[in-house]
Amino acid sequence: MIQAAFEPLPGNGLMSPEDLPQGIARLSRGAYLGEASLDMMLAILTESAANICGVERASIWALTEGQRELRCLELFERSTGHHSSGNTIDAIGHPVFFRALRDGACMAVDDAYIHPLTAEFVSYYLPRHRITAILVAPIHIRGELQGVLCLEQVATRQPWASAHQVFAQAVANLVALALVEYEAGEARRQARLAREQMRAVIDASPDALLLADGHSGEILDLNRQAEALTGRQREELLGRHHGTLYPPEQQRAVTAEVVRLLDAGSPGRLAAELQRGDGSTVPVSVSARCAELSDGGRLALKIIQAA
Repeated sequence: MIQAAFEPLPGNGLMSPEDLPQGIARLSRGAYLGEASLDMMLAILTESAANICGVERASIWALTEGQRELRCLELFERSTGHHSSGNTIDAIGHPVFFRALRDGACMAVDDAYIHPLTAEFVSYYLPRHRITAILVAPIHIRGELQGVLCLEQVATRQPWASAHQVFAQAVANLVALALVEYEAGEARRQARLAREQMRAVIDASPDALLLADGHSGEILDLNRQAEALTGRQREELLGRHHGTLYPPEQQRAVTAEVVRLLDAGSPGRLAAELQRGDGSTVPVSVSARCAELSDGGRLALKIIQAA
C-alpha cells in the first residue's frame, strides 16, 4: 500500500462533513506535492481521497479522443488496497453522462440506480462493482475541462453532503496541479534535451559557431571551436554583442555586413579580423544564416573560419 496522507477509516461510511475541512487542509499540505512521479502522485491522491472521505473507490479519469472518451488514469479500491488503470468510458454509449460532464459542474448522485445521470451505467458498471452512489468533480486545467475525479460508495449508501462535494473538488484541483507540474516538468526536460542536442551538434562542427539574437546581436551560445579561435571562455562571451569580437575600427562595418547577409539570406562570406582575448588579431572569413521564430524572434548563426 502506498503511504497516503491518511490512514484508512475503520469500517464503512462517509467521513462526517464537519471533519472534511481538516482533511482537505492536511492533504493540501502534503510534502509529496511536486516531488513524486505523476503515477505516484495520482495514486497518493486517490488513496488519500478514499481514506479521508470513507468511500470504497476513488478514481481519476482523463478526457481523451477529442473529449469523446474518459480513460482511467488511476483507480484505488480501499478494501483491497488495489491500484489499477486503463478502463475507458465512451461518449457514444453514455451521451447523457457526457453532456452533464461538459457542463463542468460537480455531480452528486445519492442513488446511482435511479438517477438519470447514471442510468446509462445500470446494466453493467454499477452492478459489476456494487456501486451505490457516485460523486464526480471536474478537473480543469487553464480553464478547460480535462477530466474528472470520481468517488464511489459501494454496498452501503449515504447522501452526499455539500462538504463532500467541496472535498471532491479540492482533490480534483490537486490532481490538476499534479498534471500541470508534470506538464511543466516534461517541457523542462524537452527543453534540456533540445539544448543538449544542439550543443552536441555545434560542438561537432570543425568551424567556430556563434548563435546570436538576430535583433539585438547578443551572443546566446557558442561552441568549443569559437572559444579556441577567440581565445575567450564561453562565459566571457555570452551576452556580449557579436560585433565586439572585432577590432573597434571594424566593428560597425562587420556588424552592418552581417545584418545584410542575414536580411538577404545570402550564402556569401566576408573577410575580417578577429580580436582575440590577448589583444592579438587573426584574419577570418565570416558567413551568417538566419532562422525566423514563430514569436517574431530571430536567431543568427555565424560561422567563422580562420583565413
